[in-house]
Amino acid sequence: MNFKPAAAVRLRTGSSWFGWQWLPAVWLWLRAKSGLGRGCVRICLGFAALCPGVRISAADILVLQSHDSAPYRQTVQGFSAALAQRGLHASIETRTVGDEAVAAINEHLRAEAPQLLLALGTPAARATMAAGQTTPVVAGLLLDSDELRGKPRLTGVGLDFPPALQWRWLRRLLPEVRHIAVIYDPHRGLPTFEALQQLARADGIELVPAPAAAPEDLPRLLKELPAQLDALWAVDGVAAFNAVAVRELLLYSFRNRTPLIGLSEQWVKAGAIYALDWDYADLGAQAAELAWNILANGAAPSSLPPQTPRKVRVVYNGRTLEHMKLSLPERWLPEISEVAP
Repeated sequence: MNFKPAAAVRLRTGSSWFGWQWLPAVWLWLRAKSGLGRGCVRICLGFAALCPGVRISAADILVLQSHDSAPYRQTVQGFSAALAQRGLHASIETRTVGDEAVAAINEHLRAEAPQLLLALGTPAARATMAAGQTTPVVAGLLLDSDELRGKPRLTGVGLDFPPALQWRWLRRLLPEVRHIAVIYDPHRGLPTFEALQQLARADGIELVPAPAAAPEDLPRLLKELPAQLDALWAVDGVAAFNAVAVRELLLYSFRNRTPLIGLSEQWVKAGAIYALDWDYADLGAQAAELAWNILANGAAPSSLPPQTPRKVRVVYNGRTLEHMKLSLPERWLPEISEVAP
């Protein structure tokens, strides 16, 4: 595992008097000043928890992330800010997971066992679970929310937008479309396609299934699509989309003047007509609520159901709309954002 230099974040809340409530914060301060270990902090927290009227107000949290990029940093910032708003003093250490994750995670956890793990990204969450440790885990930025289910130490927030939400925005922004090819991963996206198909049938719209398990499937798939399509819609199946595959889809879209609905803001910047994107700071805040229930209320991760994103950012590409000779209903423009290519 490639551990990048740790970034410690220590949060404080104000008060004009000294009492047991301050004990955890004082220990965190002493640890920062004198290098005291996490074991000492735990003793302090355990002692404070025995005092009447005192609840946990400090915690050591290790963040394991799959990448060190802007979305991940925004998620961690949202997580930290939300805990601070609840008065929790968090000592947060952030590390980036590499190829030798499991052994390195086990070694690190043996040396410095945190009270909670925040695993961001699918590789980090999988490596954390494979490490076989007992620390509760809150996961985020997962491509497949199903990976959160059936694991006693794990809960979290996935990236999947509910099918009903995806369908609602499609109908709002492209109300005239009647024939849509839907690209999905046949190994994990079939339930999403079936849910969308049920919604489409209720509205009298035809969805053409276009399952793609790998980038190599796309050229054949595009050749087999019906000649008359009103839109091409990628609803999941990230495994099928490398940079070359996305370029193939965009070329098909522009050559045939068939609007492509993408998976993220990056797709829209590249030429897709619109996409549902994420508010990463709020994803972090959602994860913080789960962490708070584990740390402050003693909830078991298995008792906290996995969540879907509660906020959505809808972004569109004005140049693509112009090329396709389309326009979006004006009533929805205040709720969506144009992005520059």
